[in-house]
Amino acid sequence: MSVGVAKGGRILVVDDEPMVRDTLGQVLADEGYVVDVAVDGEDALDCIKAARPDAILLDLMMPGMNGRQFLQALRNDPSYQNVPVLIMTAVHGLEVNLASIGASEVVEKPFDVDDLLNKVALAVYRARDADRLAAQSPLQAISHEPPPEPREGGVVLVVEHDRAKLQQLDLVLSERGYTVVSMTRALAQLSRLARALRPHAILLEVTSEGVLDVARELRSGKEHEPVSMLLFARGAAGEADLQNATDTDLVGYVDKQR
Repeated sequence: MSVGVAKGGRILVVDDEPMVRDTLGQVLADEGYVVDVAVDGEDALDCIKAARPDAILLDLMMPGMNGRQFLQALRNDPSYQNVPVLIMTAVHGLEVNLASIGASEVVEKPFDVDDLLNKVALAVYRARDADRLAAQSPLQAISHEPPPEPREGGVVLVVEHDRAKLQQLDLVLSERGYTVVSMTRALAQLSRLARALRPHAILLEVTSEGVLDVARELRSGKEHEPVSMLLFARGAAGEADLQNATDTDLVGYVDKQR
């Protein structure tokens, strides 16, 4: 079964619990992903053959073909060796060698929606970047000439506490070719994401939780190269670089960073 519209990519959710499948399906569809769901490993393999996903959310403990068996079957097929798989687990602090089982990330239950969506967005972005590099001709791969600029506009990190406004801004930026990693509060992972993604721009709404502390850290430049960052407010706020900001203002700022 599939839900959603093709904006952010295709995600396969594999879990034997209907509530988990339904909840994740709705959350991901609301973010613009097409979502396929499977009840076990065999069902998941059938889904993949019907439509290749950009990323997979996988429960390890399932009846029938479990998550580990599914991963082994998936990685044995060269066509799907690079599809990112995020392991879902209720065991907090789970220590597992992800590479040894063919996975790329762990998502803990119960889900932190912002953390989940950011990990999915990061997985999709990296998968598409890997596919783009793999599609280069051998001559392009060994050439010393700089590669052509990708058609995508790059990554934009956005923190906005109002989820409706966040989703609207995400949609506008995505339609302009940007890959948007968004959250409703400035999580501790934001600095790590900035180091990993080297975003084209960072947009931080000043009244969102944790934003001012993260902004100070990012502007200190101690942990990563400086990036284009804008502190904005939808109304009036003294700490904001841009007050009474509209989506048009924010998109204009991002476009100017090209």
